[in-house]
Amino acid sequence: MFGLLGCSTVLAQVVTGTPGSPSATTTIEGNQIPPPDPKFGGVIKEKATESTPWWPPRVVPPKRAPNVLLIMTDDQGFGAPSTFGGVIPTPTMDRIANEGLRYTNFHSTSLCSPSRAAIITGRNHHSVGFGVVNEISTGYPGYDSIIPIEKGTVGTILQANGYGTAWFGKDHNTPSFQSSQAGPFSQWPNGMGFDYFFGFVGGDASQWQPNLFRNTTAIYPFLGNPGWNLETAMADEAIQYMRQNKALAPDKPFFVYYVPGATHAPHHPTPEWVKKISAMHLFDEGWNKVREKIFANQKRLGIMPENAQLTPWPKGLPEWDSLSWDEKKLFIRQADVYGAYLAYADHEIGRVIQAVEDLGERDNTLIIYIGGDNGASAEGMLNGTPNEFTTFNGVSVPVLDQFLWYPFWGSERTFPHFAAGWAWAMDTPFKWVKQVASHFGGTAQGVVMSWPGHIEDVGGIRRQFHHLIDIAPTILEASGIPQPDTINGIKQIPMEGVSMAYTWDKANAAARSHHTTQYFEMLGNRALYHDGWVAATTPVTLPWELSTKTPPDVITGYDWELYNVAEDPTQSNDLARQMPAKLKQMQDLFYAEAKKYNVLPLDNSTLARWNTPRPSLTAGRTEFTYSGELSGTPPAAAPSILNKAYTITAEVEIPEGGAEGMIVTEGGRFGGYGLFLSKGEFGFNRGRVVFLYNLLDLKRTVWEGPELEAGKHTIVFDFKPSEPGLGKGGTGVLFVDGKEVARNTLEHTTPITFPEDETFDVGIDTRTGVALVEYRYDVPFRFTGKLDKLTFRLQPEVQAKQ
Repeated sequence: MFGLLGCSTVLAQVVTGTPGSPSATTTIEGNQIPPPDPKFGGVIKEKATESTPWWPPRVVPPKRAPNVLLIMTDDQGFGAPSTFGGVIPTPTMDRIANEGLRYTNFHSTSLCSPSRAAIITGRNHHSVGFGVVNEISTGYPGYDSIIPIEKGTVGTILQANGYGTAWFGKDHNTPSFQSSQAGPFSQWPNGMGFDYFFGFVGGDASQWQPNLFRNTTAIYPFLGNPGWNLETAMADEAIQYMRQNKALAPDKPFFVYYVPGATHAPHHPTPEWVKKISAMHLFDEGWNKVREKIFANQKRLGIMPENAQLTPWPKGLPEWDSLSWDEKKLFIRQADVYGAYLAYADHEIGRVIQAVEDLGERDNTLIIYIGGDNGASAEGMLNGTPNEFTTFNGVSVPVLDQFLWYPFWGSERTFPHFAAGWAWAMDTPFKWVKQVASHFGGTAQGVVMSWPGHIEDVGGIRRQFHHLIDIAPTILEASGIPQPDTINGIKQIPMEGVSMAYTWDKANAAARSHHTTQYFEMLGNRALYHDGWVAATTPVTLPWELSTKTPPDVITGYDWELYNVAEDPTQSNDLARQMPAKLKQMQDLFYAEAKKYNVLPLDNSTLARWNTPRPSLTAGRTEFTYSGELSGTPPAAAPSILNKAYTITAEVEIPEGGAEGMIVTEGGRFGGYGLFLSKGEFGFNRGRVVFLYNLLDLKRTVWEGPELEAGKHTIVFDFKPSEPGLGKGGTGVLFVDGKEVARNTLEHTTPITFPEDETFDVGIDTRTGVALVEYRYDVPFRFTGKLDKLTFRLQPEVQAKQ
């Protein structure tokens, strides 16, 4: 049916209409994008009346090039959706599977932004700078979170060939150190081939108050809009984009990249969905029984072959029957909210697909729906958490303490994540979870594809091995567009994936996979797939125990396992001891691939990498000065007060009648700090100087000063840690007009990160407030005085002695 389009393929140009007329169109050869301007074909004399005009033809894709709707959810887990045997209803994914194909041997990189870099470039994640998530990038080609210009995206290629391109949802491929409004914007969606972007920048976001952008402008549609949720708003935006596209340019195909935040933490479904899923009692029997039920469903549906074995439950996670009544009650609530989030996201995806059908475009639309960008996440630690940023700071929240948030789980009052046992269950039948690239629990993704008239084996199952790098070549083959030789004059390195279009023919249902070799590596865990075999390291660190502890040697500290996955698809039977020669062959092939694709140097540190110096707008600076109002600055472009001594000085002018509002803040409800003048209650205590430190929504410490009278004032907050090291406590002193007004101590400070989806704001607070009860305020909490000057002075971070 389809012939693979190689990098050097050149298509003959097809011109429609009268050349030079306003209505003429042309395809392009595709080897060079953008193509050179065509030679003027008219006649120019001294007078226009004696001359002949000529217009360059409008660029269009090849005839019958389809719309493409590429959908990928987040942190979902292979065994979560009903389409792949899960207990959570996903009727939209079921529908696409029944109208097309299910792929049961498809793989990711095991972590968010690396997978996303692979899917949009068609290349291995280390090849395009995303060996890890961009928040822990390091200064090596495979790990710097910068997509090289010689490895252009599928969006850039389709856009140059006449497609309308749009990106909705999560952008985790803009380097964190380039994510501010100061740019550069070449690594934002608009700079990577997408005409339109509506979504958030970073690894996660509240669905109630996200750090949301339209193109490169921060927007706040949730303010004054109770019940607003990004899952629904995203669908609305995508539907409007497609309607507008077809109304204005009916013959112009669209490429919509639709990547919701679900089901990455925070799990934020609407109350209606929580009620609906809770009433189904899907998780009441616990994760061990749910896992057995999922596996039985997978056998019944043909997702897993009859000879497949359910991998054993790990010793590092508690069996359900060993839990207390309190633990079971809490963990069921966590799973109900997660299940509601997945069902809600699938419902909104269904609205987008229905809009395609309502536009009459369903038969001309290739839909690719990928269940997750990696395995289910165990980053909630053993007990789950009401605030994911406790995990990223290495803090475990006891079960009984979590009941303070139980009635509000999933609401804007929480940033929740479920317990690690659920992640293992959602990855049924495989071992391990997100972050673990060595085993299929971290990398297996359920995928469905549909394209009426082209994929005719409806309801079929495909077991060929494939990877996220194969998606871009598949889209190009379906559209009839070749990979270019050059983009903007830069010679392109060919895509490293292969097209999956050969699997669409029923005759090829059992064909040998065209993707024969694939390496995997993440945070030191590694594996190599080759012709039905997998060699894999045994993980030495646990994804539910993120810490800054020194891991074992990245080379000598690992054992290896060996599996014949052609016969043992769940990696149940380790053959390493029986076949040492085969294992050695596979290990050697891994290191050959590692050298080829920028995987070296290997690094198995995790949280310790978070605060690695990077080439940000703040690099090397110890003093920062602001005046007036500034909002929406991401953490990477803000002065970091973590793990160091610092002084904040605010020179303000208070009008007659007093003032209130935020002077400076970073973070919000789930962690951060704020220096502000209090709002007061019933006319009392308005305008008091307050510095508030919010330790991960677990404890708030307040320094209180006097009410400020009209006139000029200088406010200083000075903090000195008690000792060097991550998260150490210390003493803070608040001064007003040179006089000490408050002194307080912090037992602990935030060691790794404030909430990454919050921002640094001066003169205003735009998303969630750091105060909860005492000195509570509503956002936007604008400073009503005049901020003449705000100065941060930072001392160097001092590391603790090892």
